[in-house]
Amino acid sequence: MVTRMSAQPAPQLHSPDLPHGGTGQRAPRTFGGRLRLIGPGIVLALASVGASDMITTMNSGAEFGLGLIWVFTLGILLKFVLSEAVARLQMSGDKSLQSHLSGFGGRLFPTLFLIAELSVGLFFGAGVVAVTTNIVQAIFPVLPFWPTAVVVLLSVVILVGVGRYGLLEKAMMGFGILMFFGIIALAISMLQEPGAQVTAAETTAPTFPQGSIVTVLSLIGGVGGATGILAYSYWIREKKWRDAEWKSVVRLDLWISYGLVFVFAVAMTAVGAFMLYGQGFTIADNDSLFTIADALVDRIGEVGRILFLLSFLAVVYTSVLGGFSGIAYVTGDCIRVLRRYPHQDEPEHEMSAKAVEFRGALVYLSIATLAIMGLGKPVTLVLIYAAISAFILPVLALALLVILNRSAIHETLRNRWLSNVLLIVCLVLFGFLAALQVQETVTGLLG
Repeated sequence: MVTRMSAQPAPQLHSPDLPHGGTGQRAPRTFGGRLRLIGPGIVLALASVGASDMITTMNSGAEFGLGLIWVFTLGILLKFVLSEAVARLQMSGDKSLQSHLSGFGGRLFPTLFLIAELSVGLFFGAGVVAVTTNIVQAIFPVLPFWPTAVVVLLSVVILVGVGRYGLLEKAMMGFGILMFFGIIALAISMLQEPGAQVTAAETTAPTFPQGSIVTVLSLIGGVGGATGILAYSYWIREKKWRDAEWKSVVRLDLWISYGLVFVFAVAMTAVGAFMLYGQGFTIADNDSLFTIADALVDRIGEVGRILFLLSFLAVVYTSVLGGFSGIAYVTGDCIRVLRRYPHQDEPEHEMSAKAVEFRGALVYLSIATLAIMGLGKPVTLVLIYAAISAFILPVLALALLVILNRSAIHETLRNRWLSNVLLIVCLVLFGFLAALQVQETVTGLLG
């Protein structure tokens, strides 16, 4: 006789003591399994570096050779600390970053970050879309500016606005491969130039410029963006990494992310050093990068120029994609929390790329991009924007110091002593840089 067995529930791999997001998805336990899932960190790396970072790192190489790579390394480690802390806060409960912050300060933190992100969004798109268009024109000189700029903007809005994070991640990975292989190949090619190896040997030792402590501190904060650090919490949420079980995956993802940022900083510093060290040449703006591209023809041929421009294009276009996505997530979430508080975490108000607030923020970014590109950047507004956006990282560091030490946070996600020390360093350093930016803004407004 055959007896019918009742179905038994599958054993749970997740510890009941850990905060659990209830997604049903389990974190892999092997290194290979974790490695196959990386992605948000790649998006973060590509979103965090842009044309300004190329200028910063190449100028460092032009002036100090390879001697200030240690400065970029320190800055990258501090931003890793902030990103890892943001991820731990995100994994402490299945709700968005601004919902977590509102649990401590009510509407305070969403209001502060909304003001900052609206300021960033007002000018961000115009600058990066214009530079992307100029690069495309340098590669294909027959293309007119405005139609090309509109196509660039539309491509970004479509990729970000369709509401599928996976599509954005794949697109950015494709451009990321072009970017990193391009800049590494360029650095290796420049190393073959006469005098390059001598420059490398003479300037590799870490140095500290005399009387330039402010410059050094600025370089520490110079590579990697603030909005990307905030947005990382939304990207891992889209991947369903929503509880402490995913902590090892997140940390591997972030190590790879900031490892790529480090490779970018070293490669561009090397290009600046091997091309410009000792010549007294300074890269003042984006136009100077096009001058460098033309100069590469005499050194390593037309292939070198095209390689530089393609790498430049990948750097800037991925920063546009990641920037639009990040700003739309953070801005939309701030608006959502402020509108719905204290009921923002009800299922019908879920924050995602399909939320009306996200798409409203994307519309704002698009209109601001076209308006500022058409009207030019008002100097007063640019100075105010610079001062406001400078406070994103110190405010974030303060919030993470307070919230991640509370007993309500699970002990596996709570700050340890080292995290607290490093977050205090972030608070002091980025707070000091914000104060310098305010001083510069006030001087500019009064002058």
